[in-house]
Amino acid sequence: MKIRGIIFLTIFFIFCINGCGKKEEGIARGLQWEKVDTEAESESADGEGIPEHVDNEGLVNFGGEGENGGDGAEESVPFVEGMIKDQSFETELDDWGKVFFTSIAPTDGSGEPVFALLKNEDIVYTFPDAKTSTESKFTGVSAVAFRDYNQDGKKDVIVLVTYSDGGHEWNEPRVFLQENSDNMFYIDHPGLKSRRVEGEAENGPSFYRDTFLEEYLMAQSLTDSVALLAESWADYVDYADASLGMLSTERQIELFALNRAVWAKEVEYADDRYCFTIAGLTNDGRPTLIVSNQGGTGCYTYSEFYKIDKNGELKKLETSFQETDSQPDIIKESMTVYSSFSAGGIKNHFIVYDALKDSPSKYLYRVSSLNISDDFVMETPLASQRVVYEGEDYAVRTTSEDCNGNTLTEEEYTAFPDSYYGSMGLTKKKAVFKWMDVESLKGMSDKEAQEALNQVYEGFSME
Repeated sequence: MKIRGIIFLTIFFIFCINGCGKKEEGIARGLQWEKVDTEAESESADGEGIPEHVDNEGLVNFGGEGENGGDGAEESVPFVEGMIKDQSFETELDDWGKVFFTSIAPTDGSGEPVFALLKNEDIVYTFPDAKTSTESKFTGVSAVAFRDYNQDGKKDVIVLVTYSDGGHEWNEPRVFLQENSDNMFYIDHPGLKSRRVEGEAENGPSFYRDTFLEEYLMAQSLTDSVALLAESWADYVDYADASLGMLSTERQIELFALNRAVWAKEVEYADDRYCFTIAGLTNDGRPTLIVSNQGGTGCYTYSEFYKIDKNGELKKLETSFQETDSQPDIIKESMTVYSSFSAGGIKNHFIVYDALKDSPSKYLYRVSSLNISDDFVMETPLASQRVVYEGEDYAVRTTSEDCNGNTLTEEEYTAFPDSYYGSMGLTKKKAVFKWMDVESLKGMSDKEAQEALNQVYEGFSME
């Protein structure tokens, strides 16, 4: 799994609290509303002025001088008792719509901060909390960011909370992972269920915290800023898998290289192109090796899929392909992907095409999708199109139909994958692949082959 790009907001300061003692539950229930002038100034941690404002996909920072709310917001914003103004923002979150994210400081010197979503001056959600520091004091919130951290199609909330033990200060992460669009139970690492801290939501999908993830970020010293931890999900997946007795991605690629005599064998037909790639087609921490050859007068394609099982053995995946039929032409630099979310996890549907030459004047085009589930590659037919060149002037006759035999226009055929999966509410993404000729592996040592396979895998991304 690869993660590309980040838009983030980091504001550093030290916040000192005085006041009467209240439990955080009391804070959430007894919030007192005010209206705050957004023209007011605030100081940064080093006292050198106002924190820099960064617009983050609709995020509005109300702490800086001259902010007027932006993005349609009013000139005054809601304020609750204990609200940390410089770390409270209006933003848009999937399925929640436009909300006001609020950081709320404790009203005593030893309590924990509360984080909540406000809408129309009402608290609609309070984020789950679990204190990780035992002998420390909360001193502030240094950063808040909104992004799809675990690449499941839903925007998550990342907060860096500052603590002190009297001698030094440090940040601890709070990574609130938003539940899926169908609000069904999905956990990234089933073996770490006990480390999951959940939040309840009455008005929308909930969030949860993976405390094992937060401990990992601390151990890897990735909490000085959001920028440091922003692209750490893939590394965490490998770490968590290894902790659960699963093989790391690096080890799996090494095993692919060591077993190349099995999958990089000679082909006797359709060898105009003979390539391989490694890609994260599933979300189980196991990359897929694809070996594909293409050629012949009919431009046929044949592909094989491999994974490394839990015992470290190379496993060839079964497919729904018919032995005598041409398979999709998947040696492509990019594919459109539609992701679905369910109790069983994330399923990625890769849109693939096939072009066949029946005769010099007859051509067949197919569009379908590929999905891997339980180590089985399933092709789902979507639509087909026939193009015939007729008569002395080779007039073109084009007919298109969907998988149920219903007639389609050319425009409907082209747009069919989007209308088919888009109507289901699936998330549309783009996958990028790097292919390499199988012949290029000849003469390589095991180490050289592993490096080549690593380069291929590094060329894969999906966002």
